[in-house]
Amino acid sequence: MPSRRDVAVSTRFNNFKRRSQVEKETLRLVKLCTAWCGPLFVVGYIVFWAILGHNVPPPNFVGMTPEQMVSEYYGKYQSDISSGMIGCCVVGLLYLPWSCLLASMLRDDDGSLSLFSFLELSGGAITAYVLAVCPAIWAACAIYANAVDPVLIKYTHSLTWYIYDCTFMITTVQTTGLGLYIILNKKQKIFPAWTGWATIAVGMTFLPLVLIPFVSEGPFAVGGSWNFYIVFGTWLFAFFAPISYFMMKSLMKTEDSVKLAAAH
Repeated sequence: MPSRRDVAVSTRFNNFKRRSQVEKETLRLVKLCTAWCGPLFVVGYIVFWAILGHNVPPPNFVGMTPEQMVSEYYGKYQSDISSGMIGCCVVGLLYLPWSCLLASMLRDDDGSLSLFSFLELSGGAITAYVLAVCPAIWAACAIYANAVDPVLIKYTHSLTWYIYDCTFMITTVQTTGLGLYIILNKKQKIFPAWTGWATIAVGMTFLPLVLIPFVSEGPFAVGGSWNFYIVFGTWLFAFFAPISYFMMKSLMKTEDSVKLAAAH
């Protein structure tokens, strides 16, 4: 028969295994919830920024007079824009935990935070800031559209758009860092190699955004075919959607591994 000491040791070991299992399950649940921040961000931003914000396409402020900016946009949709942009202040920051989770998955896979992980994390964090702060300024434009000089409204709107689009290098740093990690790290099993090339290509499509302040019509205008539909479309379908999918797939695979280990 096992001695009392052996029983005590066995009991402590089993308790340790149970606590370890609970901790793993809790961490997995937290990661899955964080992963869902990404899709929630996209859905929320489509509702608040695109639909309520009347940004499909956005107003061509370069070719509009200050009076038109107020009468045809902010004054016309004042309530929708103000509520939609405030909503963006909330859902825009959901991009932050999603980017942090992505960086942590790169760290766990690589064993440490590499240069590429830092690029992804810093680029994602500042992108989240821009996604939330710029709508806050547009909300102020909507709220005070009929109370201040239209010139001030157009100036503020234009300045915010320049920050929103012309600082694209922030997100390009994120996509390039992630893409290089995927391509150069041959041992990683989370993302297929094509997603790395796709994310780098997405970052490069942002380059013509620097033309927005100088072009009032055509594909490179603020609501043009390239600088609006292609840029935002490729970001969603060539970067965010596939990366989110493989993140979820990897996390679910981890869950299956944990359950299999628990069964054994």
